[in-house]
Amino acid sequence: MRKWTAWTADIKPLPGGIAGRLVPVLLALVMYLGEVGLGSGQFTGQQGALKMALPYLPTAALSLGVLPAAIAWFLCVAGIATLGMPAVLIAGLIFSSVVVISACCYLLPWRQALSLPLLALALLFALCFLIPDVQVLTIVINAIFVAFAGAAGLSLNSFRRRHETSAKRIEALEIEQAKIRANERTLLAHELHDIVAHDVTIIAMQARRAEFVKDPEKTSEILAGIGSSAQQTLQDLRSLVLLLKESDKASEATIENTSVGPSIIDPAELSGETTTAVGLVHDLDAVADALQSSGYDVDLTVEGEVARVPASLRQALRRTIREMGTNILKHAVPSSRVEMRLYVGESNVQLRATNEAGVQKPIMSSRTGLEAMRARCGVFGGFVEADESDGLWTTSVTIPLEGISTAN
Repeated sequence: MRKWTAWTADIKPLPGGIAGRLVPVLLALVMYLGEVGLGSGQFTGQQGALKMALPYLPTAALSLGVLPAAIAWFLCVAGIATLGMPAVLIAGLIFSSVVVISACCYLLPWRQALSLPLLALALLFALCFLIPDVQVLTIVINAIFVAFAGAAGLSLNSFRRRHETSAKRIEALEIEQAKIRANERTLLAHELHDIVAHDVTIIAMQARRAEFVKDPEKTSEILAGIGSSAQQTLQDLRSLVLLLKESDKASEATIENTSVGPSIIDPAELSGETTTAVGLVHDLDAVADALQSSGYDVDLTVEGEVARVPASLRQALRRTIREMGTNILKHAVPSSRVEMRLYVGESNVQLRATNEAGVQKPIMSSRTGLEAMRARCGVFGGFVEADESDGLWTTSVTIPLEGISTAN
């Protein structure tokens, strides 16, 4: 019973809704009235008119669905066989054969759609030998139309299945990307919470220290440090509030796995604790060393004052550095040249990686690395650019420096 329910659940409905269901009935009615209007010497009177309706019943049954229509077609052929397979009814069946067989082959599951025209052809040719004095030419013509209708329906079925498969893949990818973005926001929220708590603790300690300092110049320096730290803390709080808002929008996305793919360095090294400027450069060196040990020729450049980058932003950059290195391992041409650059300017910080784009499909690629980068950078008002030019793949992350604190 369950198998039957699962099988019928895969049958697609007729397109067009209620209007689409009325079309087969109208077609059958028009064809029947035309046949009756032309008249037939073989069938006369009320009983003859009822027999003339027999070939068009499968078309009308299509309004109930493709399964009732298929059953009606076989019953119709059996009914015509009991009448001796008159040529006028077999000829009238051609229209229903084309409409019903093509629609069923299009909307039925693939195996059943493939079996239907074969069974229909087998039945028609069997009747040629079972019914005496049958019009073989009429049956052969009907069989030819059944074959063409089945081929057309199967072609449309194949196209529909490919389209549905592509749509499911796109939907699964969108769900996976939503999970990655939600997961990245959650991780950043925890990190920002720790960093804000650290900054507030520093502010409190500096304020207590200012109570005991008698030198006005030192007191002024302490108050300036408190103001700078408070400014950065407010910026981190804004980012945290933004994260919480985005998390509410994405609350329906269940996070089942916190990993976005194989990592180039140990994730434990990026645990979310407050990082120093030296630690950020150390992580960049670690990624470069890991790439070099994998056979890549790495050119690493660090420009600007890394200490000007806020602690919360440094933590986000650490994760971005790891993600960039992992993507290079998965996508770049083996043993090729890799350029990595960290630039700290007056108004923004930029992290860029350039490598030769590989042509082979990467192993274990979740296709969500860029999504994680975008989610991470979007929190801080930054953006990610990734494109290929002249065989080189460049990934660039740019984040503005706002509320900079020099007390980190």
